[in-house]
Amino acid sequence: MLRATVEVHVGARILTNRGVAVITELDRHGVRLKDSTGHTYFTAFTELEAREITGNGVEALHASLLPWFAQLPEDVQATALFRQECVMEAKTGFRTGLAELAQPGEPFWPFGESYGLSLTKRYEAMSKVISFERSVNRAIMQRVYDGELKSPTVAPRTLLRWDTLWCKEGLAGLVDGRSLRDRQGFDALDASFRRIAEEQFRHFDGRHSAVSRNEIERRIRLQMKQEGIDVGNLPERLMEEYLSHHWRALGRTTRAHKSRSLRKVSGHESFAAQHPSACCTDITRGDNLIWDPIQDRPVSVEIGSMLSISTRVVTAMRLFPRSANGVDVGLLLYDTMREQSMLVESGPDGPTIDDWRWVGVPESLDFSGNPVHSGRRRATKASCSIIGEHRSPAVTPSTVRSDHGSIYVGKHFRSLLEQFGITLQLSRGKKPSDNPHIERLHETYQRFYQQSPSFKGRGVYERGSWVGVVADEPMCTAEKYLTDFQRFLTLDYHRQPHDGLVLPGAPGIRLTPLEYWDALATTTGRVTIPVHPDLIYQFLPIIWLAPGHAGVEFKNLTYDDEVLEEFREVRKGTFREQDGAIPFHHDPRDMTRVWFRHPDTDRIHEIGWRGRHLIDAPLVDVLVDRVNHRIKERGGNRVLKKRTVMLQIIDEIGDLTTPKGNDESRAQLSAAYIRWGQAQRDHAEVAEAHHILDHARRSNVLRLLTACVAGGDDPGADAQPDAESRVDQPWPDYRQMMV
Repeated sequence: MLRATVEVHVGARILTNRGVAVITELDRHGVRLKDSTGHTYFTAFTELEAREITGNGVEALHASLLPWFAQLPEDVQATALFRQECVMEAKTGFRTGLAELAQPGEPFWPFGESYGLSLTKRYEAMSKVISFERSVNRAIMQRVYDGELKSPTVAPRTLLRWDTLWCKEGLAGLVDGRSLRDRQGFDALDASFRRIAEEQFRHFDGRHSAVSRNEIERRIRLQMKQEGIDVGNLPERLMEEYLSHHWRALGRTTRAHKSRSLRKVSGHESFAAQHPSACCTDITRGDNLIWDPIQDRPVSVEIGSMLSISTRVVTAMRLFPRSANGVDVGLLLYDTMREQSMLVESGPDGPTIDDWRWVGVPESLDFSGNPVHSGRRRATKASCSIIGEHRSPAVTPSTVRSDHGSIYVGKHFRSLLEQFGITLQLSRGKKPSDNPHIERLHETYQRFYQQSPSFKGRGVYERGSWVGVVADEPMCTAEKYLTDFQRFLTLDYHRQPHDGLVLPGAPGIRLTPLEYWDALATTTGRVTIPVHPDLIYQFLPIIWLAPGHAGVEFKNLTYDDEVLEEFREVRKGTFREQDGAIPFHHDPRDMTRVWFRHPDTDRIHEIGWRGRHLIDAPLVDVLVDRVNHRIKERGGNRVLKKRTVMLQIIDEIGDLTTPKGNDESRAQLSAAYIRWGQAQRDHAEVAEAHHILDHARRSNVLRLLTACVAGGDDPGADAQPDAESRVDQPWPDYRQMMV
């Protein structure tokens, strides 16, 4: 690299931060300088840097100007040097500040102390001189004509401010800060400083706790000191701006740090989901405490959601205890396939809101394959009102996007997706940005959390001192919390315009999720399944049991019903090849019953536990496993007589469900209560759907019979009983009637 050389001699000019200095004496290791203030001091050769000789005659730069002044743009350097010349001439009478370097005619009146005028009067005269010079400068006047400058004059007050800045900071104080902000980039900072700073900021990717900007600066300076890098010549203002810029971009929380690091591996295009059946799912923590009436204590819950990506419609939402399992997320898929409805009625005391209920089995299907009740909602004044029926549409997902949670990659959930022909699209490991729509929905849920009782926030630092104290802050039960959440989704979220929904060809139109669902449904149609009351049992695990004379036994619980009479002695290979066991549907949330699908009628039959009328407790699989474990520790069932095993199990269950116990058992019982309550609602909906559907079928048969008899020769045709009196009669043989 070519380096410039300068011959140093007595009288040579050196530019320092205190103005131009002249060499008065040469030494073996340095030079002695005299500056504009009249002071003389020694400077080593190593503190001088050669500079190309310019019009001002400066031959070298002092270390006090390195590296910041040399890296400034030339116009910024020229402006600072011009201001310094104005200050020097007004104070000393000489433009350089030194009599040895006097220009022809200097000192001019009234500058310098020799004329006896005050410094204020001298700056008033200097203002006139500068204003005249600027008025004949074409470049400056062109800026005035263009409106960039208001006036070519420089006020005396401005010159006095230049004097104050020069006395305080030297040449650095006369550098135009606006020019630095507009033009000077961060490249003016030392490369070693920027390297170390980038290394420090790179550490904050969500794994390390967030710290203040001052702490980051301290770590940078400490590392620079350890590496032997001088930090004294760094421009403070530019360094502060550099650190503030990167600190703001980093974010104040670890959540922001993680999002920033994930942005580097995220995609740059939206997911190509153009059909309502493309869904995503995830589970998040509910930021409210729920009151457990069994244990008389607050508990936390989780919220599971299924979202239609293209329309942003929440097709399913369930409340789970911590933590959810594969059966729980399978029931989310079950809710997605069922259309839900909520009724809001006006009354004398205000509107009343019904629970979120399953619409039920459609009465008929149109030729497009859509249920009658799932038609397009017309944009009438009545539909815009909150009073009326609000429906949440149903769909069979074609794809489901999820993370790598064990509940999604487990055998149960994968078997359900395979059964319905649904593609599971897994996000990359530890990359929540691959599933951004459901993550953004969790942010929207904050609007509900904050308006619900006992809001605790995301972190402990957001939590008030009253949260969790019953006497000071109210709470709601799991049932009430779920109902309020469903009302929020139906009456608030689905009816609010969504910024992420854009209709092609009309980008200015604001659409709600339900309106966008209707728009896509009209174009693409719906992917539905023939809904039937027994749909839920396709989402429950299957257990294989061999019926005996006393029924079937599962986890020391005996189940029996009259429908099993013809299956007590089945031939090997009837249901599966290796033995004579038959399949039963098992709900881990309710162990008081199992369900058997009859192979001839394809109807589901409930098989009850023999002792379910003797207990009043949420009997879930976890509780049954603990009961069996305690019996095993006591010596097993062999120490008891066979007829007393059931009574012993009931006694153990009663003992476990008392409020006493350790934290683990209390948490399990609280979770059991929530799961058991949801199971009762789910199976009650199935029973109600069966009752309505069976009654409708019988009514249709009776009308058919009445028409046949009325058209015959039977004189007693007018004496046929009404439909209600014939409900319990056996169904007719349609084939025999047609002969």
